[in-house]
This record gives sequence, structure tokens and C-alpha cells, in this order.
Amino acid sequence: MPAKAGTQNYMHDYKNIFLAWVSTTTSLFAAIEMKTLMTIISAVVLPVIFFTIGKTIDVAVQLYFKRRERSDNNREIHEKR
Repeated sequence: MPAKAGTQNYMHDYKNIFLAWVSTTTSLFAAIEMKTLMTIISAVVLPVIFFTIGKTIDVAVQLYFKRRERSDNNREIHEKR
């Protein structure tokens, strides 16, 4: 039974979040080894900020392309009349 499109999008988001956190494990371990609070906060907060910025850009680009496609479709409909 194929998965619904919405489910696939959620799984894609979860995979991206998981990959973002896994990729930061070495910096997190280094921060814990240095034992400074600022380094630990940076190792935790910066990946969240970068992921949020990246996801915001991704959503903005998707919205742009959907609106552009919708605008192109409306233009074609009006030209046919």
C-alpha cells in the first residue's frame, strides 16, 4: 500500500532533522570535552538555527514555484479565451 504524499513529506522532514543532529555529534562531543558552557550551547543551538534557516528557504522556494506555476496556468487559460 503506497504512502500518502503528506506522510512522505513528514518522513522527509524527520530524516533531515535526524541527519542534521547526527552531523553535529562530533562538535557536541568536542564541546563537552572543552567543558565550557558557551561551547556546549553553540554546539546545540547553531545546528538548530542553521536547520531552521535552511528549511525556511526551502519552503519559500517551494511556495515561489507553486505560485509561478499557478500564474502560468492562469495566463494560459486567459490566452485561450
